[in-house]
Amino acid sequence: MFAPLALATPPASAPPQPLQGLDAYVQQVMHDWHVPGLAIVVVKDGKVVVARGYGVRELGKPGKADADTLFDIGSNSKAFTVAALGTLVSTGKLKWDAPVVDELKDFKQESPYVTQNLTLRDLLTHRSGYCDPEAAWYASDASDILQRVRWQKPEYGFRTTFCYNNVQYLAASRFIPAITGRGWNDYVAAHLFQPLGMTRTVSSDAAVAASTNVATPHGMVDGKVSAIQRYWPHNMDVFAAVGGIWSSANDMGHWLQMLLADGQYDGKTVLDARIVTAMETPQMLIRSGTGVGDEIRAWMPGGTFYTYGLGLFVQDDGAHRIAWHAGDIDGMASALVLAPDAKLGIAVLSNMSQANARFAIVAHVLQAMLDLPSHDLDPALLAARRKDEAERAEMEKKLADTRVANAQPPLPLADYAGMYSDKLDGTARVALEHGRLVLRLGNPDFIGDLVPWHDNTFHVTWRYRFYGDDYATFDIDALGNPTKLELAGMSLHFGREQPDSGHAK
Repeated sequence: MFAPLALATPPASAPPQPLQGLDAYVQQVMHDWHVPGLAIVVVKDGKVVVARGYGVRELGKPGKADADTLFDIGSNSKAFTVAALGTLVSTGKLKWDAPVVDELKDFKQESPYVTQNLTLRDLLTHRSGYCDPEAAWYASDASDILQRVRWQKPEYGFRTTFCYNNVQYLAASRFIPAITGRGWNDYVAAHLFQPLGMTRTVSSDAAVAASTNVATPHGMVDGKVSAIQRYWPHNMDVFAAVGGIWSSANDMGHWLQMLLADGQYDGKTVLDARIVTAMETPQMLIRSGTGVGDEIRAWMPGGTFYTYGLGLFVQDDGAHRIAWHAGDIDGMASALVLAPDAKLGIAVLSNMSQANARFAIVAHVLQAMLDLPSHDLDPALLAARRKDEAERAEMEKKLADTRVANAQPPLPLADYAGMYSDKLDGTARVALEHGRLVLRLGNPDFIGDLVPWHDNTFHVTWRYRFYGDDYATFDIDALGNPTKLELAGMSLHFGREQPDSGHAK
């Protein structure tokens, strides 16, 4: 199930004295979290003191992970988007508090008041009152995604509550072509990657495919650690600004050096110091008792306050101010942490979904380098994972217990076939193929096979097994016609458009 981990390449020099036990600790937590490959960089007082890789790029293959291996950094891409926007702010072409509709004329939210008053700062600090509409990501392009969210209902009052929203970073990234006429990818490469000497860092599907020494994403598939397809079923170019940058430990070291030097790198100003300060300054309080609030307290314990800046979480840890972010994308998990006053930066990149080895490693390095009380975070993170797994297993058992043996749905299978749609959630087509119902979502397709479970509920087995299973339930009207389709696990709801006119036999 899991191969033994080994140090990928010998370090060029010994780590600083406080980190003498780092290699053994990293390999232990990688084993605990089933992480095939990982890379880490630590910057202190302007110098890279650790940059190395561990394990393998792909499970079952010999290629080692090293400090030049590319990993998707997920939502750590957001700080790059903020920095790129910051270059426009520092030159007077944009203001953080500019109304979104001033530049994005077609941008709308469900609330007319929010539409007219929403600012760039609101987008970047997750305080619009709208939470992430996950289903919107399965649209075909950015314009389609932004069209869909017009129909989303807010979950909180405007500017009252932090609620993480990826789509609003997509909207924010559209300011760059609107103002400069250049695409986000080109602009970020020219203004950040190139001046920072991040020569391996890329942000498009094509560039990743053309690169060498690239980590393969991994996840749990039917109970086993498995390599999974990169980005399927997403079009990664659609949301590169949100979570699609691929970078290495060595390149991320340059990014950390610049941020810790108030925007300076190699004797040049890459980013105005005021922009770096804004990124690391609290903008929105994150309350406990909310899903995200409680989650980040588990990831980064020790704080007396938790806030969001611009593209970074901001909190304290003992006597130190900490700015940080996590990055999660299918098959990859990363963490970036800055202690600006101590001139300390850490980035951990890994090729395993939801692997919180990253936070255990970050805590280990922070404690060692800042002389904080030593406390191994790994056992608490593992206990939280086991609790989540037990709760999921209990729910799966409850759902399994609802199955009716040899269930026969009330209607002929052909009657369920047809197109179902929702202005926010997109489209779902149910077709009768070779005597069985097949469900296809969005563009590109999610494809699932439907098996009768009980009444008008069907078990959905996604063919892309990384996404596991779901349950589809049809609502039937008084005339016996299916009118609605609901997917329980994905919380998607669709209304019937029309019956399917042709079935594969």
